[in-house]
Amino acid sequence: MRAVLRGLLGVALVASAVVAVSSPAAAGGDADWEIRVFMCSSPSMLGCEKRTATGAQKRAVRTLLEGLPEVEEVRFVDRAGMYASFRRDFAGNKPLLRQITAKDLPEMFLLRLKEGADRERVTRAVRGRPGVSLATDAADGQRDALSWTPDWDGNLILCSADSAMVRCGKGRGKANKKAATARERAALVAALAKDPAVLSYVFEDQRTAYENFKDAFAGNDALIAATRVTDMPESYRLTLRPDADWNTVTNRMARMPGVSWASNARCFETVVKLAGEYGLLDYSSAFADGSPDACTPGTG
Repeated sequence: MRAVLRGLLGVALVASAVVAVSSPAAAGGDADWEIRVFMCSSPSMLGCEKRTATGAQKRAVRTLLEGLPEVEEVRFVDRAGMYASFRRDFAGNKPLLRQITAKDLPEMFLLRLKEGADRERVTRAVRGRPGVSLATDAADGQRDALSWTPDWDGNLILCSADSAMVRCGKGRGKANKKAATARERAALVAALAKDPAVLSYVFEDQRTAYENFKDAFAGNDALIAATRVTDMPESYRLTLRPDADWNTVTNRMARMPGVSWASNARCFETVVKLAGEYGLLDYSSAFADGSPDACTPGTG
């Protein structure tokens, strides 16, 4: 169990940020549209129990939302509206535009709240309702912006002993299921040193990673209490050349033996936007693999 925790702690940081952080400018550009309620437009969506939202369920959710005293106004955005917004937001990401069509996007309700409203009560009231996949609040990202603004351009998470990550368990010969070896680290450092896109890099040990983890999850006492210093992965933090394709760098580094997964800030922002503004959480889980489809070389 602790091996699984060690392998997934870095992913937990990303997943939590993905759910919490979103820009208030989605699907209409009005900063007052602050809460998004994504409907089950596909049976595979999170929380949909293999069902799509029915017309009756959509009407019931709208009636519920319009009846909440905290809600000033409710707006419904259909797939066509979502797709138009999606194409504007990702106009420069041609591979992503080729992957996602209007039918892949969920319908949603956008909510404008009254001043001083109990925001958590609103999201709590709608989560888990029949036909609802996910509810996100843009204020979560605004409130915790400093916690989730990365101070690194790239991040290479190293394999821990008995890691649950696929890349750590095979393809490394005798090092399979072991922590990154001295030889693997040396090869990785050599690759970083000769890569012209890498301006600098710094090693983060388990103790430093644990302190950063506690800062990021300061409000989650149960998670902190269940986590040890030895659960934390070691990593290399990268500063990358601004005009370089960061996705090319981290996708290449992710394939090196001893690397559990790799990410970069531009890819992070893309995945956060897909999840927080469009309800596409599949891309946040793919983030852990080091090369989600949203962040292919040539798009960052």
